Amino acid sequence: RPRPHRRIVSSDAMLSFAVGALGFSTLIGSPSPPEVIDTDHYLAATVDTVRWGIYDINKQPVLTMKSGETVTMEVASHHAGHDYAKMIKGDPALEAIYDWKQGQTLLEKAVPKTPGSGVHIMTGPVEVEGAEVGDVLQVDILAIDPRLNPETGKCYGTNSQKFAGYQFRVGHEDGTEYTRDGGHEYITVFEFVETPSGHMAWGKPVSMYMFPTVVDPAGTTRTIDNMPGIVIPHPIDVGGTGEAVSYPPGLGGAVTITSDGRGNAGQIYYPDVDLDWKVPLRPHLGTMAVMPSNTLNYENGNAGVGGANTIPPSKFGGNVDNWRIGKGTTMYYQVEVDGGMLMIGDTHAAQGDSELAGTAMETSMTAKLRVTLHKKATLPPMVQDLNYPLMETADNWLISGFAYSNYLDQLSTPSEIFSAGASVDLALENCFNNTRSFLMKTYEVSEAESIAIMSTGVDFAITQIVDGNWGVHAVVPKWMFTSPDTPWDYSCNYNNPSGTRRALGDARTRKLEQMGVADENSSVRKMTEHVRKLHATSVGVEQAHLEAIGRRMFEAKVNLMDKKENPLMGKRVLKAINDGPKKAN
Repeated sequence: RPRPHRRIVSSDAMLSFAVGALGFSTLIGSPSPPEVIDTDHYLAATVDTVRWGIYDINKQPVLTMKSGETVTMEVASHHAGHDYAKMIKGDPALEAIYDWKQGQTLLEKAVPKTPGSGVHIMTGPVEVEGAEVGDVLQVDILAIDPRLNPETGKCYGTNSQKFAGYQFRVGHEDGTEYTRDGGHEYITVFEFVETPSGHMAWGKPVSMYMFPTVVDPAGTTRTIDNMPGIVIPHPIDVGGTGEAVSYPPGLGGAVTITSDGRGNAGQIYYPDVDLDWKVPLRPHLGTMAVMPSNTLNYENGNAGVGGANTIPPSKFGGNVDNWRIGKGTTMYYQVEVDGGMLMIGDTHAAQGDSELAGTAMETSMTAKLRVTLHKKATLPPMVQDLNYPLMETADNWLISGFAYSNYLDQLSTPSEIFSAGASVDLALENCFNNTRSFLMKTYEVSEAESIAIMSTGVDFAITQIVDGNWGVHAVVPKWMFTSPDTPWDYSCNYNNPSGTRRALGDARTRKLEQMGVADENSSVRKMTEHVRKLHATSVGVEQAHLEAIGRRMFEAKVNLMDKKENPLMGKRVLKAINDGPKKAN
């Protein structure tokens, strides 16, 4: 009969493939202030540690680490050139990476870019000692923080409505077509808004412009946003200081604007829009991969590219573009070459399922990771013969599927993936097969049971429809196999009259639901005000002291909801209030 998977002990590390193994929670919503997490290694993004657009199997590791060690890795966004003043200027590393002087070819600029390569600036590769083909790398995402601009102390991101977006397949609302001759790709620049408590809560759009027709430093005319090394020379810092911007020779100074895409020469078009909306931040790694063993197959039909294009994802991971690959998430990859050779890039501050427009909220970030090696001989069933990137959060397993699970071998000319892989049907079929196998191996259910589980309890969703090899993922709730209780509130419950299914979260969250508490902080503030009114001696007492008592009163109320908690706590707090706020604190 089916039984939940259990903690696994290996010679390398003890881990759990079950709930709460690492004590992390997935970041869905407001990122906290940057955490102080010391790591064993630090890998900065420099011209020597990054590669632009390919998985280069011949590149030597830029760092070697042991199983179980931690590493901080910087990521430079390949979209920083959309707004030099906000995303590059004053940051020496980004200035060096983007340097592209007049007359230099793509192969001659500071970080070379080969013909037929992808767009992402990849940091790595990182070698893991002892990793061999068939082993599995476990990558725990401990933190992921925005990269602040040294001059402004702020962080920005951009979204480009690129030619690769779904809108180019569907057309404009008025029925006209999107074309690649300019005048169709809007770019939105976001500022990350920080709350008084230090949380970066959302992205606020501060400017929007049409990608102009430009001549790049190599002399090539670009009518679409297909060369991420270009720095767009805005005349002023639109949406920022409003001041004029000067551009060094290798950073926008060698780029010529020929048209705004609407017939106006030498201009950039900034539409008259309100931008009166915001997007919640959910920072994540758009691209994380182990080195594919067959990366050089991409040379078939693309001689000289030097490795697989970073845009299409595959069984080695890569550009999966699932916004859940953030803080608290664990990824599992099957090692394809000795050392594993881990690489990351394409960090996002926010993204919706599908990444519909072609990009997310692209920004430079810094990730803190723990990397653990699991040897092939001792792998549990769930990661044996792993042929897709497996994701684990505190509550769910996420199973990935692609139109082509191993396109580098499946297509004789792998670059044809950009047409052949544009299929949700194929991605869903692959995801279905992967999820069925996962359920049968991990929980030892029959095939018939696995299909019943998928049909009634597993959510299938579009991951992305823009990366050549389209993706679908399945969300498998762990509680179906491991919890006697339900984390859901259904419409038959009077607390949820809307008739929709919603997550209740952990036991504390469920307790708050029962109490009718929608906003814990608001309730604490009300308790604090009650303390102030209740006792005359609160006059002159510091607000922090009153808030501490308010918090204790609220916790007492929560704990009294459960008979297993000590009811004397509430009496102690009330007695402390009567004794005076200072003494109580």
